[in-house]
Amino acid sequence: MLANLEVKWLYDVIALEESRSFTLAAKARNISQSSFSRRIQSLEASLGFSIFDRSANPLQLTNRGKIFVGYARNMLDDMDFQISRIKGLNNTTQKIRIDAAPSLSVLLLPEIIAGYTDRKNKTFHVESINVNDAVFNLKEGKSDFILSFYNEELMNYPFINHKIFDSYLHLVSPCDEHGRPLFHLHRGVLPLMKYANDSYMGRQVNQVIDRTPEITFSLTFVSSMSELLKRMILNGDGVGWLPQYSIQRELDEGRLTILDESLSLPIGAALPLRLAA
Repeated sequence: MLANLEVKWLYDVIALEESRSFTLAAKARNISQSSFSRRIQSLEASLGFSIFDRSANPLQLTNRGKIFVGYARNMLDDMDFQISRIKGLNNTTQKIRIDAAPSLSVLLLPEIIAGYTDRKNKTFHVESINVNDAVFNLKEGKSDFILSFYNEELMNYPFINHKIFDSYLHLVSPCDEHGRPLFHLHRGVLPLMKYANDSYMGRQVNQVIDRTPEITFSLTFVSSMSELLKRMILNGDGVGWLPQYSIQRELDEGRLTILDESLSLPIGAALPLRLAA
């Protein structure tokens, strides 16, 4: 099979994956669209499976195509790196692409990268994006690995993962100077500092709110950033769910308090989540 593959086909498939258009990809590769289409077909014939679902609009990768494109990106990056190293170009570095959830990137990535035993000739490209986009990029082969909250879709083949930690989302209230909560459950309407609905945390919190109609919230602030929500809550503006790993000091100091642990949610983070060999 490999004897029939041409390197230029790999660059072709990357161009098509990025543009999702045969016309644009052919233009980027500086060949006619008909020639480009034949090269993609030749690649798929050599592999024995379809990389793209041509019935979808816009063009989509098949499940096997998603895996292959990830391998193709890694193969081309590694080939460029190794050839440059053979040529003796000492300034050549290998690019490692990481996508990370914002609240996890600041907390964990410096230590994770520091733990690499061989960082020489490696450049880490880190994007702090929401969990949904990080998962999408990994599935599409656009990142080498991600630092993410648990996602059931990535817990099984063809992905592998390493659990980093388990934690909780707690509903917390700011406290007065004596460590007493400024807000109480079942005592009127609670001003809520909340994660955006389309975020991982927001979806988790919505499940709790939906099953506790006896607690009345008034939505007053929305953000996908844990640290911003934390600052608003510490300022006394309301209550909200925050991850334990980001508020442990404030809990110990009596600046925040957990209102009801039965409303806490288990969460966890994993790394890496990457295509299995």
